[in-house]
Amino acid sequence: MASGTSPEPSRGPGAKKTTSARDAKIRKGVRNVHLATLGWNFVTAPLVGGGIGYAIDYYVDTYPWAMVVGLFLGFISAFIDLIRGVR
Repeated sequence: MASGTSPEPSRGPGAKKTTSARDAKIRKGVRNVHLATLGWNFVTAPLVGGGIGYAIDYYVDTYPWAMVVGLFLGFISAFIDLIRGVR
């Protein structure tokens, strides 16, 4: 065995098919996990945006305008992620 090469567990005509089928199954699983996180994104993105806006309001004394803008940007971010995830 040459240095730097890994042994292949299965050789022959079915080896490529098994690897590509396994890769497709892994890709499908990763996509499902990403789609499952989209729901959490609709909760966390506006909360983070609103929290950052609230902190800005606290220090600049512009309550509630920065918080409203932060919530709005959070919802926009969640919708953009949803559109990207569905494609």
